[in-house]
Amino acid sequence: MKRAEEVDMNDQTMKTGIPNEQRIFVNRSLNFGNVKIIGFDMDHTLAPYKKENFEALAFQATLTKFIEAGYPEELSTLAYKNDFVIRGLIVDIDRGNILKVDGYKYVKDAYHGYKRLNKETRDALYNRQGFRAQDFHSIDTFFALSEVQLFLEIVNYMDHNPGKIDKSFTQVYADLRKFIDLSHQDDSIKKKVIESPEKYIEKNKYLATTLVRLADAGKTLFLLTNSDYTYTNHIMNFVLSNTHEEFPDWKDFWNYIIVGSGKPGFFVGSQPFFEVIDDSGLLKIHRGNLNPFSVYYGGNAKLFEKLTSYQGDEVLYIGDHIYGDIIQSKGAVNWRTMLIINELEDEIKKLDEGMQYTKLIDKKLIERETLDEELQKIRSMMAANRRLAKKAQKKGDLKKIQSLLAANDSLTNKLNNKKESLKSIEESIKTNISDRSTMFHPVWGELMKVGFERSRFANQVCNYACIYSSQVSNLRFYSPYKKFVSYHESLPHEE
Repeated sequence: MKRAEEVDMNDQTMKTGIPNEQRIFVNRSLNFGNVKIIGFDMDHTLAPYKKENFEALAFQATLTKFIEAGYPEELSTLAYKNDFVIRGLIVDIDRGNILKVDGYKYVKDAYHGYKRLNKETRDALYNRQGFRAQDFHSIDTFFALSEVQLFLEIVNYMDHNPGKIDKSFTQVYADLRKFIDLSHQDDSIKKKVIESPEKYIEKNKYLATTLVRLADAGKTLFLLTNSDYTYTNHIMNFVLSNTHEEFPDWKDFWNYIIVGSGKPGFFVGSQPFFEVIDDSGLLKIHRGNLNPFSVYYGGNAKLFEKLTSYQGDEVLYIGDHIYGDIIQSKGAVNWRTMLIINELEDEIKKLDEGMQYTKLIDKKLIERETLDEELQKIRSMMAANRRLAKKAQKKGDLKKIQSLLAANDSLTNKLNNKKESLKSIEESIKTNISDRSTMFHPVWGELMKVGFERSRFANQVCNYACIYSSQVSNLRFYSPYKKFVSYHESLPHEE
């Protein structure tokens, strides 16, 4: 990458007082000064999509192929709904169910089509016998939203129209995957995005400034995307070209450019690098070191490290896909990781709004614990009285028996009153948790929580993302030499 000669110290990006929704959050301490090279994913990372527009496009392109393949014409009336499926869910394809799971693999909520599964059904299917999450399909990326939404719609149709689709849910999903792949291969989706990128892609006016600042600090920058060169060229041209006076072409921002990388296979595979030799995407096998400002196709992480002389934790990779970008890069080659979670921007703003519920829930939880203890004391006293009454009966002490029975009658009244109070408190807790959850999403609630427990997605973020934030440009608020420190929460026994 070319170097900028100066940084405008009056630029607002140099100021302090970072809004919470634009902060970088730390799971594992990271000395940014030790990072020598930074890699970036493109789709949904450097180039966030306008989700409703893009997912509606992907939904319709795939649905068209269902109809062409002989599925009922009635399905053509289906339309993408952007208010149901979210990231972090998992799909039980065989049963046609969509699940939200906590960090301990407990299914807290589930839907079959648009029918919510009750607790008894959830427990019978998943919680009593357990399951392996890896046997289900995870909604890890925004690209999966339209895919799962269409599956949900067809499951719902099959339930309401038995016999009209003579296939299992598993077979339907296999068709779905095939039709999605065809939609990408025949450019049903990409062609529309290329023709009108402003309709489908968000431009971030601070992205160029962010990249330049990192380069000025001596960081080597590389682009690593699964998209092919033609698509990458159009999207990056829209996102970055002519956004900085010193870098008129988007390629000027990068030391290395790798397209068609095939992540997550890039991190564990052995595919060689090919060089892209013209704008048509024509390839030739590449041998020797990677040349700065050239464009490469394929490759693998180990070979990349060998050819660039950067290894392990000298590399920071930034992406939005928890599995394809983060888990595999950390697990296979020990790169440091930064996860982009676009949803955080809205969710963090809602956290403050939901504080009234959180305080009330905390208060009610304390009241419930106190009542639980009082109920247990009453039950213990009643049990003791029954035991003493049996002894008195053996001795023929009628007076004592009557006294003990009268005491238990009084305690029974107290017990019932407290049970009613406890029931009221539990209803209040349940209602407030539900109201708080609905603030974030009307169906699934908060991305990082299931009720008051961490979600499975949150656990993955904590375990594999060294740092995370809502967008790449939030890096502009921090020094390229900053030490990001993780202040670990204490364990319960340490509090």
